[in-house]
Amino acid sequence: MYCGLLAGIFVIAIFCINFLFDQKDFFSIFPLYTLAFISLILLYKCQCSWKFLLLLGIVSRASLIFIFPGLSDDIYRFYWDGRLVLSGISPYGALPQDVLSKNLPFLDQPLFDLLNSQQYYTIYPPISQLYYALSAFMGDIGTASVTMKILFLITETIGVVYLIRLLKKVDLPVRLFSLYFINPLVIIEGVGNLHYEVLMISFICMSIYYIFNKNIIYGSFLMSVSIGIKLLPLMVLPYFWFRMQGKDKWIFFSSLVGFLIIIFLPMASGVEFVSFLSSVDLYFRKFEFNAGIYYILRWLGEQISGYNLIRYLGPLLGLITIGYNFYLAAKNKVFDLKSFIIYCLLAWTGYLLLATTVHPWYVIPILFFGIFTSFRYTFIWSYLIFISYVNYSNSVYYENLWWIALEYFLLLAYIFLEVNIRQVKV
Repeated sequence: MYCGLLAGIFVIAIFCINFLFDQKDFFSIFPLYTLAFISLILLYKCQCSWKFLLLLGIVSRASLIFIFPGLSDDIYRFYWDGRLVLSGISPYGALPQDVLSKNLPFLDQPLFDLLNSQQYYTIYPPISQLYYALSAFMGDIGTASVTMKILFLITETIGVVYLIRLLKKVDLPVRLFSLYFINPLVIIEGVGNLHYEVLMISFICMSIYYIFNKNIIYGSFLMSVSIGIKLLPLMVLPYFWFRMQGKDKWIFFSSLVGFLIIIFLPMASGVEFVSFLSSVDLYFRKFEFNAGIYYILRWLGEQISGYNLIRYLGPLLGLITIGYNFYLAAKNKVFDLKSFIIYCLLAWTGYLLLATTVHPWYVIPILFFGIFTSFRYTFIWSYLIFISYVNYSNSVYYENLWWIALEYFLLLAYIFLEVNIRQVKV
């Protein structure tokens, strides 16, 4: 009875956030988001079975299938790219503004006006484009949204089955999966707003299950699919390079490279590959949102030079992140699931703390890795990062740095406490 009441409160809070509000309604959304988090914590602490929690995660997602994304406008670019693919045009070689003159079905001026990156080539890899095309094939953008959400639900459900298997493999309580699978951030930013980090994690989860069960080729294939959704899993490859031994290492990397070549064939044209890389480069040199250390460096740079130094700071912080990642991978030769999880958690955390752009859905990967450890700062951040939506609450977008400072102050204070309490080795 108690679990049922909490589950009902949780589902209603999640549903209301997505059905009643949009980006500008932060001060109405955040209390409901807090209520959903409190419900999750109480559900985890009470004696609900893990099967009940699994069903709750599925039902929560299913309740959002027919609600159009309201907290993000990325869906418009997803649909645009999907329609291009169905029209036989590579989204990597066509700027949206150049497509309008072709008078293609559904790709019209009203949709173009809703795109958030009209002047940039697409930055989304081929497996994501496959999801877009399958969804766009069903019809207009509303139908495509429903289709995409169903695909999300299916993929995430398969992923959580492997998550449960991984928890059993390392002798951790199965109920820990709920801190990820029924986390409000994962549901709202996944099925709710269709951000592909949740699919990327599902395939990473499947991949590492097979890799650490000695099914190297299956694991490398699923890792390549994850990279084909978002490029970010490339970040974990140094671990395998430095720590995987003997023929397993060569089987893994040779098969991974082969699968990636096949997946990225749509970029076979040199022009399309260069266009894609130019968009990736712009991400580091131009975009900034809810950043931590970068904002401090930006302020210092402005005091010295008089202008924003992002074109230099972005790539520099990227290089530092890569160096830190390689250091973590090379410092130890232990190769097992536990050390891999801790490596991923530390490497991904370093990346986020140094990034110029940290949208709420960016912390979903560290939330996943965090449940395998005793660290809970990832769970805390999945709550605090929702504060960044306050930036959309004005009639004109404005990033209030006091709110961002509050988010990072609370986060770093919690991390400091945890680091001093717990000691881990990579």
